[in-house]
Amino acid sequence: MDKKLTTEEEYREALQRFLEILEKEDGDYDVLELFGLMKQLELYEQENCL
Repeated sequence: MDKKLTTEEEYREALQRFLEILEKEDGDYDVLELFGLMKQLELYEQENCL
C-alpha cells in the first residue's frame, strides 16, 4: 500500500477502501493498511487539493 496515488480515480478508490475499513462492525481490520491509506490520501490531498 505504499503506491503513490496519481489520479482522481485512484484517490476515490483508496478513500472508498478507507471508509470500508472504518465501517467494519467487528473492528477486525489491518491497522497497517489503514495507516497506509491515510498516508496516501493525505499526500494526494496536499499535492492536488491546495
